[in-house]
Parts: sequence; C-alpha cells; structure tokens
Amino acid sequence: MTVLYTAGQGLPWLEKAAEAGDSYAQQMLASAYKSGAGWFLIPGSREKAIIKWFKASSEGGNPRGMFLYANYLYDHNGSKEEIAYWVKNSAEHSNIDAVGTYAYKISDPSNELGYPENLIEAYGLTLLLSKLEAGTAPEDAKRLLPDLAKKMNPVEITEGIELSKEWKKTHPPLSYFDPIYGY
Repeated sequence: MTVLYTAGQGLPWLEKAAEAGDSYAQQMLASAYKSGAGWFLIPGSREKAIIKWFKASSEGGNPRGMFLYANYLYDHNGSKEEIAYWVKNSAEHSNIDAVGTYAYKISDPSNELGYPENLIEAYGLTLLLSKLEAGTAPEDAKRLLPDLAKKMNPVEITEGIELSKEWKKTHPPLSYFDPIYGY
C-alpha cells in the first residue's frame, strides 16, 4: 500500500498502510498531513491526526518517526519529558539526527530537555558521527569534538573513545533511515 502511494496512486493508500500498522507509513502520513495533504473538516482535526500518526510510528519502532515526533512536540509545546524520551529513544535506534541532537544536549548541563551532563557519552557519540562518510553530520561533529575535548581530561576522552567502540558493537549502524526505492 505504501508503494502504491509512492507510485502516485493517492493518499488513501498511505492511510490504509498506516491503519494497517506500518510504522513507516504512519510517519509518512503524519509528515504528509503536516505538509498540508488531506482534507479535514473540523478545526484541530489535522493536529490530532498528525500527533496520532507520529506517536503510532514512534511506538511502532520507527527511528525517524520518533525523532520527527519529538520535533513536532517541541514545536508545539509538548512536555519536555516526552520530547526527551523520544529523542533519546530515536538515538538509541541510531537515527543520525537524533544521535547528534542527544550528544549535543548531554554536553550542555543547562539543556532545555533536562538531560544530565555526560561529556563521555557526548564525546563518544560525536566521535561516531565524525566518522560518517556523507551528509553534514561528520563536519558538524568534527567541529564539536575539540570543544568537547577542552572540557574533558585525557581519561574521560579515552572513555569516550571506548564508548563509541562499544556503541558501534551494540547498536544498529547510524542511519537517516531514508526509504529505499521510495518505500
């Protein structure tokens, strides 16, 4: 059904795929609604549908959906606890954008999501991002690593390097979770 939507057969196919429990279709449907697709008669129905499908996608395990849901909540005054939960969960599932956001937030003790400062983890995750071969994440990470290192002692930096090695062994490869062949 999602393939039929991406092949230009209309939004009803995406809605059917989302209703059938496809977490990728749910994320796509929420994004489509957010971009103005679909028709809603009752005021506020669009917002409710966007939240419903982003949340369903997130709960269904879609890493990109988790991060987009966190961003949507952030833009619409969601609770900081829920935003922090979904950013971290998306990062744990190796979404590149979420890993970068999470690493940046835990490097700052005054971050608005209430994460405790953890320079070792921030360094390790930023180091992972710096080793990617495409996108803007590696350049941003390479720029941030020296700033993090200035706040750390050599033992902490070594622990951060070890954390990055362990993360690589225990988590899926970092990804933007872009669709392959349109779905």
